[in-house]
Amino acid sequence: MVGFGANRRGGRLPSLVFVALLVVIAILAFNCWNASSRQALLQEEVAELQSQAKRTEVARGRLEKRNSDLMGKVDSHKKQLEQKEADYSHLSSQLQAKDGQVKKCEDSKVKQRLPRGSGRVPR
Repeated sequence: MVGFGANRRGGRLPSLVFVALLVVIAILAFNCWNASSRQALLQEEVAELQSQAKRTEVARGRLEKRNSDLMGKVDSHKKQLEQKEADYSHLSSQLQAKDGQVKKCEDSKVKQRLPRGSGRVPR
């Protein structure tokens, strides 16, 4: 029989286990540092994308307002065009009526100049 503590090595770890633990700790530290770096880059990218989204939203709002203004102008111009077409139609009908009156006047004038019964039109 061996004495007390004969199987113990005085609390020392074998060097191979110690080196393996150091390697694991180093790998974990590197992975943590790498993840932290990636996270910082991704946060910067997210901030940039958010500012770009805000700029895009502002530009979109301006474009929608401009589009609305332009559509209002188009409607206004359409109404003006319709009014002018109506005025044109009205003036055209008035002109035709006046032309009809002029023709009647000319016909009656020609009839008044004709000697009765000659049937000829003077030149």
